[in-house]
Amino acid sequence: MIHNEEHIFQLILEKLSGEISQENLDYLNKAAAEDPNVQRCLDEMEDALKAAGPGFMNDLYNEMAWGKVVSLLEADPGEGMKIGERGLELSEEQLKSMEEERRTGKQSAEKLVQTPSASAIPEEPLEAFPEDFLEQVNNIKKSPAKRWLAAASFLLIISIGLFFLVSGNKRAPNGGMANAGSAGMVKLLLDNGDTISLPENNSEDIAAQQAKLHPVPGQLTFTSTGSANGWNTLLVPTGRDYRVVLADGSQVHLNAFSRLRFPFAFNGSTRDVYLEGEAYFNIAPDAGHPFIVHTGAIDTRVLGTAFNINAYSDSMVVTSLVQGRVSTARSHEPAVLLKPGMETVYSAGHSQVMRAFDENITLGWRKGEYTYYNQSLRSLDAVVRHWYGKTLVFEDTALTHKKLTGVIERDHPVTEFLDGLKKTSGISYHITAEKIYLSSNN
Repeated sequence: MIHNEEHIFQLILEKLSGEISQENLDYLNKAAAEDPNVQRCLDEMEDALKAAGPGFMNDLYNEMAWGKVVSLLEADPGEGMKIGERGLELSEEQLKSMEEERRTGKQSAEKLVQTPSASAIPEEPLEAFPEDFLEQVNNIKKSPAKRWLAAASFLLIISIGLFFLVSGNKRAPNGGMANAGSAGMVKLLLDNGDTISLPENNSEDIAAQQAKLHPVPGQLTFTSTGSANGWNTLLVPTGRDYRVVLADGSQVHLNAFSRLRFPFAFNGSTRDVYLEGEAYFNIAPDAGHPFIVHTGAIDTRVLGTAFNINAYSDSMVVTSLVQGRVSTARSHEPAVLLKPGMETVYSAGHSQVMRAFDENITLGWRKGEYTYYNQSLRSLDAVVRHWYGKTLVFEDTALTHKKLTGVIERDHPVTEFLDGLKKTSGISYHITAEKIYLSSNN
């Protein structure tokens, strides 16, 4: 039986935190009995938890940081992982920095891995870890407790890698996290490690740590019940979109395969959130408390406005302003001020570029549509992956540069898009559980 690795990994986390349901525990035990890679991953992670103690779960549940690690491990199974012979150790300064960033909500893993996501640049295989990452591993003094934590962290990375790499990067029959026909469930990961599923048809209030959740179909609102300083992560799977209303009344509409980290209350001088993926923001005005959206490479600062950010990859971030005013900035570089109808494009190794954009195209995803004009077929791979959970494979490499114009509709089957390619461009296709193979009829 083929198991969805994201689901299995989530169940393992639930078991380690002691929050797993009996139904999910039975499923995990069955998966471990059927697949030795699942059992190995489970055993190694339990050993890591025992070695580091309960505090290890707090670092483990910096979900977006570990998402970076997982994406690297999935990037190129054939390359394997390049791990130092003497294990992973970090300096005192780095460990203190990681712990401080975990408490303040920053992405500690980004200081360790600054590599574009696999989905953004499929042509170039990614190494599991950059060379300078492994330069930190040898002969570094630290306390016994931190040595245990580093060792356990290393063991955890190894175990995840073994599961994903040895299993051949298997996915469930529907491919990816979900597909448009049977989209996965939206989840909310709380600061304490609890995971709350948000079914599409559920409208009952849910009691959570520091807040009461008020889900309705397609949207989440909440009422904070405490200091609510912790960071929560909203996960939107493949083939879905979802809205959340934040504590200040700001509205965020997330595209498929996106995640947003936010607190249940904004208690500081700024209102900070962290985005990975794509989202449309309608920000409640508050001149005394600027709203800041952090992505891997760009910080977008606003007072009250409406804008879209596409940050599926740290190597390219596009910020498009619909109304109001925003500024985008990288570390140690001057901010770029945007006016409505303009967008900034950041690509790795280059300064930000400003240009005009078409709202019908840029914001079409909010209506479940992706419109493309004279785009290469290869550029559509990310859209197909995020909406249908499948990767395009070009059996004829010349097809990657073929220019196309059309519309992909998220709520329609992917075969509708593929049949259109066949009729208009003479492109044949073959679909498997996780891939779509394209070839030319000519």
